[in-house]
Amino acid sequence: MTTVYHELLPESYLLLLTPGSPGTPEYALDYSLQCACRSGKPAVWVDCEFLGDFLSAEAARTLWDFHHLLQGQRKHLVVVHASDSVKETLLKWRLTPSICFASTMIDAAWQSGLRLVA
Repeated sequence: MTTVYHELLPESYLLLLTPGSPGTPEYALDYSLQCACRSGKPAVWVDCEFLGDFLSAEAARTLWDFHHLLQGQRKHLVVVHASDSVKETLLKWRLTPSICFASTMIDAAWQSGLRLVA
């Protein structure tokens, strides 16, 4: 299971993923992504900084499912601070245009097409 913390930002919905117990269903991730989709924000940013090098196959599949859902709503899913192995796990599920990856929150805003105000 991946424990998820979330924050409603002015132009996006931020999810912070942290490692949980291996082999446990990803209910928290699924629920948090449902909330993000209903938030009305044009972008969902998924911060993987605290995951380290592991993302379960179920979590990867859940992220892809919501990536497709958000694309249908003309919204963006951006994965931020993902390690190479987390990216690799996500890219194994590639069926359509790829999930956007960003190395910083500023890059996530740019990938989402958001304008930043200084």
